[in-house]
Amino acid sequence: MIGLLIASLVFSELCKHYNAFRLIGWGMAIFMVSSVGCGFANSFWTLLVCRIIMGAGEASIINLTGPFIDDVAPPSQKTLWFGILYLFPTVGIAVGYIFGGVIGASMGWRMPFLIQAAVCVPVVLWLFLVQPISLRTMHDDEEEAHTDLSAPLLGSEAAPPAAVVNSLWGDICILCRHPVFLYSSLGYCPVQGAFGVYSYFGPQAGHELFGVGRESIDLTFGGVTIVTAVVATLLGGWALDRVGSSIKNAMLLNGISAVVGFVAIVAAFWAPPATTTGFVWFMLIFAVGELAIFAGTAPVGAVIVWSVPTRLRPLASGISAIASHILGDVPTPPLVGLLQGYIQDWRISMLVLTLILIVAAVLFFIGAYVKCIDYRPAEERLSLEKGHRLTVSNAGNVGPLVSDMESATMVHHHGDLADHDDTRQ
Repeated sequence: MIGLLIASLVFSELCKHYNAFRLIGWGMAIFMVSSVGCGFANSFWTLLVCRIIMGAGEASIINLTGPFIDDVAPPSQKTLWFGILYLFPTVGIAVGYIFGGVIGASMGWRMPFLIQAAVCVPVVLWLFLVQPISLRTMHDDEEEAHTDLSAPLLGSEAAPPAAVVNSLWGDICILCRHPVFLYSSLGYCPVQGAFGVYSYFGPQAGHELFGVGRESIDLTFGGVTIVTAVVATLLGGWALDRVGSSIKNAMLLNGISAVVGFVAIVAAFWAPPATTTGFVWFMLIFAVGELAIFAGTAPVGAVIVWSVPTRLRPLASGISAIASHILGDVPTPPLVGLLQGYIQDWRISMLVLTLILIVAAVLFFIGAYVKCIDYRPAEERLSLEKGHRLTVSNAGNVGPLVSDMESATMVHHHGDLADHDDTRQ
């Protein structure tokens, strides 16, 4: 987490001066080398340092892949593409538990790290050898007007550390003046927190409630998580593309997903009897809840990059990911563990935890009706309107398809997002 936090800010700043595609390659290379370091670590501190460096390498992928998808995906299928992108982290975590357990038990704990590094080799070579592509952020003819804090850095290959810090702070301040970005990022934190608890304590709770063997329940939970993640993440992206990929529709879909997930998961822990048959019903209802939760993954990722100025998409992606961990799946498992240790009742503990999905739903629903600019190119929004895929007459988004300069001016006149950064895409 330390490496991810620091490196997310670093890569967000570097992509202003260097090719973002190559930066992903450097991030993957750092991840690969540090994986080897973990595999050969001879002490706890060596392993800890290598793990921190792994997080730093991962930051380039988290920050930069979303903006690339936003640039290259067909407008009518863009959210589905986001779904495919965000599918892999969730499936990777679920598969990792199984893979690490099987390989670690048979070949030792070092081997999963070394296999992971070997898998990275062809990806790193490809990222360095192919012709690099550029983010829309990096195009000179689309360079935006900037605040005084960031202007000295743009177009330069190097800058004094103080100027870098000032630029970064100025960009963060600009992001904080975009309320839909804030509502979307903060709304996803409870969702990520709930998922972290279900992944960590779900098998243990199921074992103690229904008396099913730990090995069987671990495999069952892992399998259900993988299947529901694949189906729901892709389905959520496809559904938003079908109903109209506006920011308002995305936020409404996220809110509805959180409500359905809350109802289903509470029912899963409270409705079935404490028997083996009850466990079957528990897993079926719980799967419905996970389907609902995962359905919001792609729309959240899309809103993050659509609701901020183009050049700030990498920073927005990184900050959103960091927040989802710091305010989501990092604190919730120990807090639920403390609660369960005190009350000794998994049904009540999971009910209390699942209530945070209502917080997520409220934030998403509020964000759906907040005025904002859709920062996608005007021609893309126009093509979606012609295809009857974009709802333009809602209070949560700029209604008419106007130029970015006109959009920023209009929002400025309304008193929202009044910063100089928004004047051009």
